[in-house]
Amino acid sequence: MDEGSWEYRVETFGSWIRSPKDGQLTEALNELGEENWELTGALPREGSQALTLILRRRVTREERRRRTRPGETW
Repeated sequence: MDEGSWEYRVETFGSWIRSPKDGQLTEALNELGEENWELTGALPREGSQALTLILRRRVTREERRRRTRPGETW
């Protein structure tokens, strides 16, 4: 089975003066989970109330190939 490799995504929630609400984070994580994103880490942004999430999901070699050659038929 071709397990492929990972692709990563970084999302920041909140701002310099306002932390993210639990409900907002829950909704965002559920939406990202539906797209097969997996949370791998969460870090506070230095000097702010923001929270940065690090996510990953599997990408097959076939999908990676499709992305690098967008007009070809596979």
